[in-house]
Amino acid sequence: MSEVRTGHPQGLMTLFFSEMWERFCYYGMRVLLTLYLVKSLLKGDAQAAMLYGAYTGLVYAAPILGGRMADQFLGYRYAVILGAILMAIGEFLILGGNEQFLLIGMGALIIGNGYFKANISTIVGKLYEDGDPRRDSGFTIFYIGINIGALLATTVVAFVGETYGFLYGFGLAGIGMLAGLFIFWAGRKNYAAANGLEITEAGKRKVLGPINMAQLITIGSLALIPLCYLLILENQILDYIFLGLWVFVAYSLIQAGIKADGTEGKKVWRDRMIALNIFIIINIVFWACFEQAGTSLTLFADRNVDRSIFGWDMPASMTQFFNPFFIIVFGSIFSVMWVKLTEKNRNPSIPMKFALGILQLGLGFLIAWVGYQFAGEDNLVPLLTLVILYLLHTTGELFLSPIGLSMVTKLAPKNIAGTAMGAWFLSFAIANFMGGKIAALTGEDHGGGEKPDKTEFTSSSTVQDALEMAGRSDDFASWSDFYEMPEGFIGADGDEVSGKDQNDVEIAKNITMGTYQGILDWVTMRENLDQGKSFGEWQAASAAITAPASAAEWLDQSKWDNLQSRYKAIIESDLKQEESDWSKGDWGYFSSGLDELEVESTTSLESAISTMRDMVQKKQLDKYVNIFTIIGLVLIGISILIALLSGPLNKLMHGVR
Repeated sequence: MSEVRTGHPQGLMTLFFSEMWERFCYYGMRVLLTLYLVKSLLKGDAQAAMLYGAYTGLVYAAPILGGRMADQFLGYRYAVILGAILMAIGEFLILGGNEQFLLIGMGALIIGNGYFKANISTIVGKLYEDGDPRRDSGFTIFYIGINIGALLATTVVAFVGETYGFLYGFGLAGIGMLAGLFIFWAGRKNYAAANGLEITEAGKRKVLGPINMAQLITIGSLALIPLCYLLILENQILDYIFLGLWVFVAYSLIQAGIKADGTEGKKVWRDRMIALNIFIIINIVFWACFEQAGTSLTLFADRNVDRSIFGWDMPASMTQFFNPFFIIVFGSIFSVMWVKLTEKNRNPSIPMKFALGILQLGLGFLIAWVGYQFAGEDNLVPLLTLVILYLLHTTGELFLSPIGLSMVTKLAPKNIAGTAMGAWFLSFAIANFMGGKIAALTGEDHGGGEKPDKTEFTSSSTVQDALEMAGRSDDFASWSDFYEMPEGFIGADGDEVSGKDQNDVEIAKNITMGTYQGILDWVTMRENLDQGKSFGEWQAASAAITAPASAAEWLDQSKWDNLQSRYKAIIESDLKQEESDWSKGDWGYFSSGLDELEVESTTSLESAISTMRDMVQKKQLDKYVNIFTIIGLVLIGISILIALLSGPLNKLMHGVR
């Protein structure tokens, strides 16, 4: 019997802090993404949700390929370093400040995460010999690092991003990734004993002149970034990709089970593979709803939650910190609880744990309806609504998530353990993508939701498109920055205003004609508002604004100079006052209620748009609560169904607990 050692390998702490900073990077980007899309890039809620879902779906799919490349060619150390570099580059690319840079940055983050996430966990496992009793506690410690990184991101990055500017938040996340890379490289001697770190012989083999396989894969990884760009932008393609992958994997698992039964002469593995496919479907349902945290629940927090705490307004994105906080608080408690229940022979079966996890998730969504009963005239629900909602979501996660990986290894035959684990990770990818579709139901495309059309001049045409259509040879650089943040302005409190309120003054570079018209509409509204005009007078001024009929007409420099001058005057005024009741981002959202607004033309514009804001806010609150309630009730129904079928599911599992 081998000696039981109480300490852990020195490399565990190196990997702990490397992973902590990588999670800081990933969650730092994710925590701000939806608000950045809606408020800075002026996307509609539904389009932002789909972009978010496509991105996070691909993030969870990438480790399947990243792990395979490391196993066969790259080795785990090179793969992790390559992933860290790509993720840092991805964050810093976003600082370009427009949709193109964002999508390219997201592509780099997806590929980088695929290499980093899949392989740093593998190195942790390689620190321990087979049968080492320290392995489980080692992974528990490592899991704490993940949640500390997520907690730091959803507090520090969220606060910085919403207070000083989204790009500051993304930059901070990128710096975090560089910290993780430095720790991983500086501490490489600590985990040097792990197997599989070096580039494999297959990876060193020359395949294209002097280029070996590892170098070719590195180059190919860079080439995958534009593919990710395309898949995020044209995300409807993922419907077919994920569906096809799921059908193929489900069929492969069942066929492998049938083959294993034939080899061993018993009927066990096919049933277990059927059970695994059922649990994968349940897992997709759970996480598709759980991942509303980064989309619909964040926008709900931004618009319809009273986030005031003793005079301080918590940033909307920062409400996402409740989940990692509760994980850290309750994770150890749940671990002890499962041990105690096992000792008393009262530990629920796997199907019952899944049922109870989904039940708590559903109850969490129903808390939104409870909070709705306490909403005041301002159409804001108490912050406690989100606290309890996330508490129930977290306890639901602890019922379901920790047992998933262990369950897969127990249900699958040894010869297809990797395929089964890949199927499990694929379920998270599908869930995140489906989560974007669910979130899209809660919003309206009040921003630019149209698909780009490069062949004719439309509202989706960019400046660069228009230059090509007009046959002009202008240097695009002269058009790429419509407006830059003014520096040196003094705020109402006497302090210099530097980055504060940048979220409301950024205009995406290379904007579309539709966005340009939206800015013109906002500028016209603000000028009429500041001049104390009536609603009717503003309507007349708005009606006089006509969209340009051609690219050449739109590119009339005098029109741009005029709009820039007017825009700059409003921004400078807002910066000196430190705030504005009607920012560009707010107007893009609330102006969706103009068509339903019924007020006299003589009503002051200030009164009219305040009425419109109340109307839109109430309408959206009703919509959020109705959809969250439906989600909650459906989840409770699913949990009851799983509980009723727990007996047959246990039979399919043939003793796996």
